[in-house]
Amino acid sequence: PYATPPKSKGPEYETIAALGSQLLIDDLAQITALGERCDRLGMDTISAGGAIGLAYYLFDQGLLTTMDTGGLELRWGDGKPAFVLLDQMARREGFGALLAQGSRALAAHCGDASLAVQVNGLDVAMHDPRAFSGQALSYLTSPRGACHNQSDFFNVEMGGTIDEIGITLPERWEDAGKAALVARDQHWRTACNSLTVCMFAVVPPSELVELLSAALGEPWTPEDLMAAGERAWNLKRAINCRLGLTPASEVLPRLLLQPLPDGGQEGHVPDVALLLDEYYAASGWERESGRPKAETLRRLGLEFAEQEP
Repeated sequence: PYATPPKSKGPEYETIAALGSQLLIDDLAQITALGERCDRLGMDTISAGGAIGLAYYLFDQGLLTTMDTGGLELRWGDGKPAFVLLDQMARREGFGALLAQGSRALAAHCGDASLAVQVNGLDVAMHDPRAFSGQALSYLTSPRGACHNQSDFFNVEMGGTIDEIGITLPERWEDAGKAALVARDQHWRTACNSLTVCMFAVVPPSELVELLSAALGEPWTPEDLMAAGERAWNLKRAINCRLGLTPASEVLPRLLLQPLPDGGQEGHVPDVALLLDEYYAASGWERESGRPKAETLRRLGLEFAEQEP
């Protein structure tokens, strides 16, 4: 079902975890080939790996059988069926037509939508919120589901602070007091995304505003950039709320609320209610409706977003 390409880029972390560790595959050549297959088909390795990983899990639990999969045996450690599933997903053929709808649809089809490891339809990236509770909050409040590119707060919790703009190191196993830092990191990353700055580049805010000032011909400060990020973040939130998003949508998947029995995060699960309560207070959002408060929108120059549809 696959041939190792003579020359290929090595898979990065998300791909190795999504199409390797998540399927209990330890053959790097096979993982590389699966990642390349996704590239050639124009598929995201996180979401594709999430759907396929869930299919393996459901098969293991007896909630899927070969009658559902068109004869495929989805066994942990065996990557061969994954190549077939990727092709089927791209072509919306056979069992792959269901997987192409995403893990939430697959879990619902099997009778329990809560088994899908996703938030608002987007599969959780390969950063476990049981190990980084601030990342749980990032997943829950992201404008596009469980996206680590809206805030890589897991990196902050590992020591990648940005003290220059007040993104300091929190106590990793303390959920209280973390939400305001997460919000600030989201504003920072929103500004970075608007400027198409690579997160891995780690450009210091002071250097970034020097470049921006030179490009625009007007002076910018780090706080100007943070204000722009906060404004964009709140505008996205207002749009999503107008389209029907509510706090009821901000739910971590059931599997990520089960503590692990061993390892570095043994026994720990994030206190979602506490994190969200503190986040709403820090962000100036209404806890009941989820919308930014009128005074928050006015402070950011977004008065027009107060209007009801």
